[in-house]
Amino acid sequence: DYDKNPDGTWANNAVGRTGAQLTEGGTASDKFFSMQTQFNGEASLFKNMLKLNADFTYRRGADNYDEYTLPYKIGFGPSDVREEGNSYARKWTSFEDYTVLNTYLTFNKTLGKHNFTALAGYNQEYFRNEVNDTRRTNLISASYPSVGLATGELSSTQAINDWAVQGLFFRLNYIFNDKYILEFNGRYDGSSRFPSDKRWGFFPSASAAWRIDQEAFMEGLRPVVSNFKLRASYGSLGNQSTSNYGYISTFNPSRSGYLIGGSLPLTVTTPGLVSADYTWEKVNTANLGTDLGLFNNKLNFTFDIYERNTKGMLANGRDLPDVIGALEPRENAADLRNRGWELSVAYQTSFKTAKDPINFSARFLLSDSRSEITRFENPNNSLTQYRKGMELGEIWGLHSDGLFQTQAEIDALDQTSIIPWGALSIVPGWPKYMDRDGNGKIETGLTADNAKDLSIIGNSSPRYRFGLDLNASWKGFDVRAFFQGVAKRDYYPLDYLYWGFYQQPYAGGYAHLLDFYRPNGDSATDMAKHSQSYINAGLANQNHDARYPILQSWLADVNLGTNVRDAKGLAIPQTGYMLNGAYLRLKNVTVGYTLPASITKKWHISNLRFYVSGENIYEWSALKKFYDPEAVNV
Repeated sequence: DYDKNPDGTWANNAVGRTGAQLTEGGTASDKFFSMQTQFNGEASLFKNMLKLNADFTYRRGADNYDEYTLPYKIGFGPSDVREEGNSYARKWTSFEDYTVLNTYLTFNKTLGKHNFTALAGYNQEYFRNEVNDTRRTNLISASYPSVGLATGELSSTQAINDWAVQGLFFRLNYIFNDKYILEFNGRYDGSSRFPSDKRWGFFPSASAAWRIDQEAFMEGLRPVVSNFKLRASYGSLGNQSTSNYGYISTFNPSRSGYLIGGSLPLTVTTPGLVSADYTWEKVNTANLGTDLGLFNNKLNFTFDIYERNTKGMLANGRDLPDVIGALEPRENAADLRNRGWELSVAYQTSFKTAKDPINFSARFLLSDSRSEITRFENPNNSLTQYRKGMELGEIWGLHSDGLFQTQAEIDALDQTSIIPWGALSIVPGWPKYMDRDGNGKIETGLTADNAKDLSIIGNSSPRYRFGLDLNASWKGFDVRAFFQGVAKRDYYPLDYLYWGFYQQPYAGGYAHLLDFYRPNGDSATDMAKHSQSYINAGLANQNHDARYPILQSWLADVNLGTNVRDAKGLAIPQTGYMLNGAYLRLKNVTVGYTLPASITKKWHISNLRFYVSGENIYEWSALKKFYDPEAVNV
């Protein structure tokens, strides 16, 4: 056993310490409680022309986490057993309360070909969370691991968060002759996440629809066209997805790392800046769409095209002078425009058989969108901030030009400004880049107007999202398969899962990295020392036409940062190592069987279905196996 010494003590190695910690080093327990109660009420007046609805929801949650650690013993040799680790007890509790109240009045009246519906109501929500975390070292006894039975340093923290929203809302509907549809909506909402004078916002919307299939001139096409509708809408919504207290300038107390008078004094950092105009983001959306159903709705098409403008998007504002000594505040600093479209095609049918029919349905979804910053105060067009005209997801980088092969090539192109701090000097086999500005140097600029050798080389935003849902059933058996994917997306890797030993000298290597630059082949003497697998992999051979550069640790180091201001070496995005982030994934497969009602009724069961389901069954992706294509760029 690698974890135990011959005398039974835990071994002085990683395996032994892990075993000691797991068996002797303490334990932890977590208990969670959740309760939700809901009350509903409805009253009808004037022969159901007027209805009053109200509902109230209360949710209570509690989490109680207890942890303690104990010293454990490691055997360094015969009669040399040492105690390692410390003892402490910790108690962490969390309580949360969430309440929701909705009450609304609905009016409905039909007068001939005219139908009127109106709704008005009130909504409020409140959430509060309290977390207490207490920890104390030096347990008196391992038999009673408790914060109250410890004598060492005591640390205790408390965090309380809460938020509330209130709102009034209304909806007005008018339908004439079941053909022409109008709808008006409005919300007047207030959020505790904004200052009192910026807390409220009004968000209206309107929509119209025309059911063309109900027109007399469509009479001759009804055997084919079973549904045909044109739709248009324009409206605004408020977005309050931000921190609970972002409008408050707060002090952050903490313990100093320096001893003064024999103790660590309490320090308080300077509060950050806040914006006086901190308020709702307003999202205005214009939409045109159509619904088309053919052959008694066996085949259905839905298509929408939209433009969504976010006004006053919350973001860190323009760069401030260093003399201010504070970071730029979060404010309604930017406007964003998103344009896109969505397509849905659905088909359903039944195939007759001798006994029971086979039912089949399929639905295909396809969508695309692009987002652009239309307002942001960035007079220098800095690449580290939003700027007007910027498309979200832009990847700025260098254009790869192979690898240096000779010292003469190195001397002709100065790349010293992009050498990572831990890498060696530039040698044959180092990455080579295109000198786009022609000054004989490879440099990275800081602005879009003076990007030097940088340019837009890709975009990380997913394009052409798609999904395919297939369903079939026969005689109680059912099967479903769901595919999803992205047809276009760029991804530049910045972690050791791809770069391995190029990023960190102690990181592992991966098979794809074995195609690295090797200036010379090994001598016969060295070849005799290699294993056959090493030789078969070609690692002893010269390799000038390699995909990856010469082995230098830290060449892909990201410790200095990954933005254009700080990145060096392979941490700078470049065309030669840009990955295709498109993928197709078999997301779900489900096979089931539902017992006939004639059987389940005997057992007083209304429905009984057995099924087997699998998630993420298979994927087709150009990314290396270490990456989940759904998770990259999230």
